[in-house]
Amino acid sequence: MEPSSVFYLKILRILAGKYSMGCTFEELTKLVIPVSNVSKFTDNTAADRENQAKLLDALVLMNSEGYIFLNSDTDQSLITIKGLITVNNKILWN
Repeated sequence: MEPSSVFYLKILRILAGKYSMGCTFEELTKLVIPVSNVSKFTDNTAADRENQAKLLDALVLMNSEGYIFLNSDTDQSLITIKGLITVNNKILWN
């Protein structure tokens, strides 16, 4: 996994790109967590679950800080105005 600030920005950029639709947890997992180059014969379930847990922790934290809205009923995440402002500021700094 990536350092926290880069990881959070990656999530925010993905959600900003899907501003009106949002993303489900499964979609975000596929977009945020890189696919490992592991053989199909190797059981990589533990690593996948650990990465999903880290992503879920990040989403819960970002929800509590107001950067995203995490809908627990639909398992969907939407970026908030605060999150959009954060993404645009970081892009301008680079």
